[in-house]
Amino acid sequence: MSHAAPALAVTDEERAGARAAADAGATAMDQQRWADAITYFQKAESLVHAPPHLLNIARAHEKLGQLVEAREAYMKVAREELPANAPKVFRQAQTEARAELDAIEPRVPRVSVVVQGSGDLPVKVHMNGSVVPDGLVGVPRPLNPGSYEFQAFADGAQSTPSTLMLREGAKETVVLTLQAGTGAPPTAVPVAAATAPTEQPDAAQEGGTSGLRIASYVSFGVGVVGLGVGTAFALSSSSKRSEADDICNLEGEFSCPVDRRDEVAQLDSDADSAKTMSIVGFVVGGVGVATGVTLFILSGNNDKKSASITPWVGLNMAGVRGRF
Repeated sequence: MSHAAPALAVTDEERAGARAAADAGATAMDQQRWADAITYFQKAESLVHAPPHLLNIARAHEKLGQLVEAREAYMKVAREELPANAPKVFRQAQTEARAELDAIEPRVPRVSVVVQGSGDLPVKVHMNGSVVPDGLVGVPRPLNPGSYEFQAFADGAQSTPSTLMLREGAKETVVLTLQAGTGAPPTAVPVAAATAPTEQPDAAQEGGTSGLRIASYVSFGVGVVGLGVGTAFALSSSSKRSEADDICNLEGEFSCPVDRRDEVAQLDSDADSAKTMSIVGFVVGGVGVATGVTLFILSGNNDKKSASITPWVGLNMAGVRGRF
């Protein structure tokens, strides 16, 4: 069954992150660090769908001898319905995936498990200690090459374990014969998940009414400067992100020139740093202005004994609270 998936990131940050993860995956492939390559390309694919991600995941699994996982990844690329305007690199990845799928298909071994002597009793088959889904019992199941142990269990009966060394391209049948009077299958013990307690931060309050008018002017000044700094860094972040996208906007997504990957990575890093400074500037500016307004109001309050103010900063929020 074919499927189509979006090729573009939702945000600039996701696009930049996917590009960085894909570049790290390509480096891992060059260095034959297959497991790391799978991790990096999976991260890239989780941010932005692109057939080249899945193609490289399939190739890395194949290098690790994980033929079943490789076959599934190849099939996703081969069966995807690409839009008419899909980038050239996407179509090239699909062409290569179909050819490599044809090559790996006969290499994937298959095993059929047959249980005898069960009668009308419900049976559970274990493979390497794990329960085999009922739907996979009796059908040629694709497995990776390796060593396997099979055993069947029923109420008051079980088979002797059967060990199999499975090789590439093999088609094997394992026959398990139940014998009455033997023990029941081992039962997996569920492990309860622990929930970590959350800590509630204590809020510290400071009060004061002396020199409120002067303090309000100072707060206004800090707020204006903070907002100006936030605006400047926001513009810088957007500019650097656009510059990185322009460099990589060749045939389509993830077509960064190899000789300019370091430049693009530096631009993405500078954009992230500028965005962080922009957020800090806006938070400081907002707190400064809000504090200035409140202090200015309090400076006219004759009941100084009952007035207090406390600036506060939270997750994506900032402000002041006070007692008037």
